[in-house]
Amino acid sequence: MCVGLPRQARWARPVLAAGWLVVCGMAMACSHGCALPGGVVAWPGVFAGGPDVMLLVPLGLVAALARTPRDCSASFGAALVVIGGGVVSSIGAGWVLLALCRTPQAGRRHAPDMMALLLVAAGSRSPGHVDYLLPGLCWLATRGLLGLSLSLRVAPRGLRPFHMADIAAMIAAMSLWARLPAGTAVADMRWGGVLIVAGCLFYMTASWRALRAPDARRVLTGLAGGTGAIIITLAGLMLLARADDLPGMAACAQRTYLLVAGLLLAGVLGARALDVMECEAGALSLGRLGGLGVLMPRLSALFALALLAESGLPPLLGFSIIWMLLRLLASMPHAGGLAGEAPLLLALAVLGVGWAVRMLALVRIVAVMLCGRPRTPRGAGAADPPAQEQWAVLVAGLPIVLVSIWPGWWLALMQGAGGAGGWSGLAVVALTSPDGGAALHPARLCLFVALVGGVVAVVRWLACRAPTRQVAGWQQGAPGVPPWMVFGDPLTQVGPGNPARMLLDMVAAAPARQYFVRDYAHGLRLARRLVRVGAGRVAGAACWRRVPGPVVLLAACVGALMFIAWRGQG
Repeated sequence: MCVGLPRQARWARPVLAAGWLVVCGMAMACSHGCALPGGVVAWPGVFAGGPDVMLLVPLGLVAALARTPRDCSASFGAALVVIGGGVVSSIGAGWVLLALCRTPQAGRRHAPDMMALLLVAAGSRSPGHVDYLLPGLCWLATRGLLGLSLSLRVAPRGLRPFHMADIAAMIAAMSLWARLPAGTAVADMRWGGVLIVAGCLFYMTASWRALRAPDARRVLTGLAGGTGAIIITLAGLMLLARADDLPGMAACAQRTYLLVAGLLLAGVLGARALDVMECEAGALSLGRLGGLGVLMPRLSALFALALLAESGLPPLLGFSIIWMLLRLLASMPHAGGLAGEAPLLLALAVLGVGWAVRMLALVRIVAVMLCGRPRTPRGAGAADPPAQEQWAVLVAGLPIVLVSIWPGWWLALMQGAGGAGGWSGLAVVALTSPDGGAALHPARLCLFVALVGGVVAVVRWLACRAPTRQVAGWQQGAPGVPPWMVFGDPLTQVGPGNPARMLLDMVAAAPARQYFVRDYAHGLRLARRLVRVGAGRVAGAACWRRVPGPVVLLAACVGALMFIAWRGQG
């Protein structure tokens, strides 16, 4: 069995899990009006119990299932963000960023995020003065926590593997966005539009990275980056609804925000299943895995459930969130005519392209990892783990199934006694649009999919008789292999493929793409050289000729923030 903690500290894992479950219970009790014995410690500026305290519920589940010290450390930092005041929450977010840094290069890339967190902490100590700057600073501070990037690279240094610490980081970022103070109406309106556009672009690039990722963990990182982009888009919609005084749109955006917190439980299931798969089948590279759907049927089914929920395929929770997001975008205030409709149509087009690429990433990983054929001896010898490990993964998968079928219980749990519906929302089985004109029934979708799946299973059982001699699916009809080739000729084996290159071949020929990539790389190097030389000349010293990239990025972002703030006060 694969364990991450040292041998002498294995006894601490059940104790920590029980402690985090107690924290979940206390958070639910406080949110629903139950008084704790002795009251709550009042420490203004250090601990702040806001509506986002219910984020301790998914965070407690993440921490209870954490297996490595890095994941546990990130969970503690995220807890500081949720329960802390302005300064303490920024310290906790910085702690989580440090837990995510696995190499010194990653730490240097997070330097602008750390500086933005310092500015957010300073802004929280002087409310009313720089509130119009806080959305932009929060965007910079949560960029690394949410895994947001406009880069299309899938290199190891550009796309980190997915672990429980990444889910804790996303919860910390959601807490920072949930407690963002209100600014001026003009500033909130403009920042809302900027965040919506940025979220749509981040969603498309994250889906592309998931399609091009070389291993299973980085595929989940790309899918989680799409979830982070949805968080940014919802934050922009809430700012826009608050600026235009649209309570219905704001309430719908808040409910969707809470459903995204429930979607993070699918990441918990996926990370937990990958931990067990890595112990049983070896490295998670898509060029080496295959046939796990036959070799590990139970664990593969749970992993497929996590993938379906993350990718947005109906009828699971990811599709419900996409449906709510599209309804929110359609309900945005906009001018009439083609000029007023163009921004909405562009946002919907970008989201549609990102969702389609996300579906291709899902098809790729399922076809290669679960439905392919084993390519290594260790992968061919994989099997479902012992019952104890399977029960742990199954427990991680039950919440996402319940939230997908019955969203009312999750909304009632997260909104607490002060919510719009309270415990009466338990009876809600449908999701409604902001104007109340449309409704989505996830339970009916789940029932329809179950009926269709049952019919297909019965027809397959009647049409396909089981062979007398049970052999693996990839060996049926295949010739006998020589004794020195355990899995047949390597040249005839189906590899992971490259759907992205197949799509590009339909658009442009390979030589034209090579010329474009070469010219793009040359222009990018030239632009970087000009920026560095220009920054060195402005500084007026030879030692500043090579200005670090994070410093240049931070200076550019601060300048943009100052310009937007100046225009927003007009």
